[in-house]
Amino acid sequence: MRAHMRSIRNLLILLGGATYLGIGYMATIRPHPPVAAVLISLVPLGAAALAAAWKSRVRLLLIPLYGIGALLLGLYFDALRDHIAWLYFVQHAGAMSLLALTFGSTLGGNPERALCSRIADFMIAAPLDADYVRYTWKVTLAWTAYFTISALISMLLFFLAPITAWSIFANILTPVSLGIMFAGEYLIRRHAIPGGPRLSIAATIKAYRAFSQQSTLR
Repeated sequence: MRAHMRSIRNLLILLGGATYLGIGYMATIRPHPPVAAVLISLVPLGAAALAAAWKSRVRLLLIPLYGIGALLLGLYFDALRDHIAWLYFVQHAGAMSLLALTFGSTLGGNPERALCSRIADFMIAAPLDADYVRYTWKVTLAWTAYFTISALISMLLFFLAPITAWSIFANILTPVSLGIMFAGEYLIRRHAIPGGPRLSIAATIKAYRAFSQQSTLR
């Protein structure tokens, strides 16, 4: 029963994500998108900003600033609606840049401190051997390169190519390439470390989310 409910939840998440990406694609290629598309585009960014402000030690300052920002968005809603592609661009390129920085900043020094090494240590009860740590360092490097390249492509397409090309890259090719990255890493790991722990793609994604949440709470 629990597995069945988990499958339904994952399906709903998948459908919700696909719907959001589809709305994003339609909103960014139209000069005057529907109001609903603009409001939906604001939800992830607004929720993330509010959560970050609430968890901050200076929430008494950030929460009022958040309210002022929301008020300004309301006052200039029509202008935002006519430039909604900028909002999607900031979300996409900003997320790729932040992830590149998050992964890349852990590459220097001890390989055990690389982000993927720390996630693997978080997932696996037994101590990691030297070969596994070297591999997870390389995985961290690969993700850093992926997010860096994605951010650069996003910026180049947004400023130099038709908006349709950027929207296809951000809303269609990005999730597809993410899936390819996860699947490719899983297959390479099974070949490179045949005797290593059998961690599925879903377990890896779940562990990253749990590790991120735990790191945020510290």
